[in-house]
Amino acid sequence: MCVWFPLWPIQRLQSSQQEHNHTPNFSASPPAQKRSPRPLVLFSEGKRGLQIVVCSPEAEKWGIQTGMPLGEARSLLPRTTAKNARPPRGRPAKVRGTNPQFLPADPVADRQRLQILAQECLAYSPLVGLEDSPAPEAIWLEVSGSEALFGGERPLADTLSAGLARQGLRVRIAIADSWGAAWAMSHYGASDIALVPIDRQREWLAPLSIAALRIPETVIRSLIKLDVLTIEQLLRLSRTALPARFGKELLCRLDQALGQAPELLTAERITETIFDEWQFEEPITDRQTIDHVCELLLQRLLTQLDARRAGLRELACHWLGTTAEPTTLRLLRPTNDRRHLLELLRLQCERRTFTAAIQGIRMEVVEMGLALARQTTLFGDASTEENPRVLAELVDRLSIRLGRQAVLRPRLVPDPQPEFAYEPVPWLDRHKPRDEATFSSSALRCRPLRLFHPPRPLSIQIESPQGLPMRVHHSQVQRMIGPERIETGWWRAPDVKRDYYRMDLANGTRLWTFVERGTGHWFLHGLFV
Repeated sequence: MCVWFPLWPIQRLQSSQQEHNHTPNFSASPPAQKRSPRPLVLFSEGKRGLQIVVCSPEAEKWGIQTGMPLGEARSLLPRTTAKNARPPRGRPAKVRGTNPQFLPADPVADRQRLQILAQECLAYSPLVGLEDSPAPEAIWLEVSGSEALFGGERPLADTLSAGLARQGLRVRIAIADSWGAAWAMSHYGASDIALVPIDRQREWLAPLSIAALRIPETVIRSLIKLDVLTIEQLLRLSRTALPARFGKELLCRLDQALGQAPELLTAERITETIFDEWQFEEPITDRQTIDHVCELLLQRLLTQLDARRAGLRELACHWLGTTAEPTTLRLLRPTNDRRHLLELLRLQCERRTFTAAIQGIRMEVVEMGLALARQTTLFGDASTEENPRVLAELVDRLSIRLGRQAVLRPRLVPDPQPEFAYEPVPWLDRHKPRDEATFSSSALRCRPLRLFHPPRPLSIQIESPQGLPMRVHHSQVQRMIGPERIETGWWRAPDVKRDYYRMDLANGTRLWTFVERGTGHWFLHGLFV
């Protein structure tokens, strides 16, 4: 089964807005007429700047189309937002009313919401997943044998469609022998619910467009030039000539849709929260009892993590029966060291003051990861394995004592000005690899480890005819490497234009200097240690 959500980013935003604006009506009067949704237009960064990636049908009435630059789309709107405003010239009068709302696209939120829906669809099938696409809009379900629990395929599809409709979502559903055929019928079929009989994919797919095969846009354009518009026309062509002219993917997608080639799909896993709870017979305030129960709960959680061969990364301790905020414990790296975790938990609890008695304690694992595996050695020093562990324990203890925002580490950022090419971030913050700047090893070698901020004026005694220093700080310049020109953009103030040089002095000092191109003044910016 393929469950397709047409214009999924638009549907997600409209359903969330309806849930936010929904207010219960307890009056006996009949409900007011349902208002039409506000037109939505989503944009993102493209090759030509900000471009429209998807728009609702209501927004298309204004002439807005996918792929249009954002500035051009905004120019189609009237200058006034009044309800009685005249529509743009050449636009029909039916576009009067609320102007389209422009919002940035959020593919991460779209995927997360679709994953939540996939988890809910586990009530209809034990195997549920998202389509294999960078921006998925469909959910697949393996319903072989599950349809008998609902009275057949049609009642199953009707029940699923009605359940999603109650959430304000519109879907198109298709059931077939292969995922490719189900995807094609849900996207390009004539009805919202299509049930393809067994071994009749070829007959049902024949009148559909060639775009139903999930082939690249370049292949579609090539087939259209040859006047091949439907799958039936494509099936008449010689199979031996298709890969040579249009690539191997066309034949693979065709066989997958006809059920002649397998297609692997990834199912969504059920995420189970690891937690444990202790209820007291009577509310207590004794610190020793609280510490003892926390130790027992922590030991139980570590036992469950050991069974999964995982380590604890973040822990939350809820104090039941009180209004106190949960005590959170986040670590630099996953670990299953009971001694270290218990020490950190006690340090965290020492700073907590309870204004009421505690009725129970609930401890749950917020995040886990792969624990550090230690390999025993016969010879040599094992300090190389201990150093990362000792550093992680030190950062954990300091963050508990001083606060997360007080224990920082430098993070490289892609900034051309060296003094702004890093920023301090907390050690325990969640690390996002895509947010890190990537630097090659050769680029790191030409930057000193010690920088002066602000740069210091450089004392020059002798200059060459070309204006380069020959004697600096009473020492002869033996070698200069450069220049490396660094210039900031026009949108930053003040404008920075520098030529950097590496200087090797006779006394063994290696300097990183630059000259301002506007004034000709020399500065010392760093030392190579």
